[in-house]
Amino acid sequence: MAEQVPAVCSLLTAIEARDWLSVTAQLDPAVHWTTAVEEDLRGPDEVIAMLRHDPPPAPPSFHEVAAGRITRWIDCPG
Repeated sequence: MAEQVPAVCSLLTAIEARDWLSVTAQLDPAVHWTTAVEEDLRGPDEVIAMLRHDPPPAPPSFHEVAAGRITRWIDCPG
């Protein structure tokens, strides 16, 4: 697996720990998250609601970071 940027590693660690305060802090308020089944989520509240009920995601197939926060995340399909 390719080495991930620190922002991705930190977010995945927080998700695995179910540390929702940390997850919220690491997501941009306007984050756009696309799940593996191509569901589009907008904002930390929608993302965390999904993450609470699903297993932790794998590293993304694409992501963007601005000012140290995740602004775009696309899960690996499948």
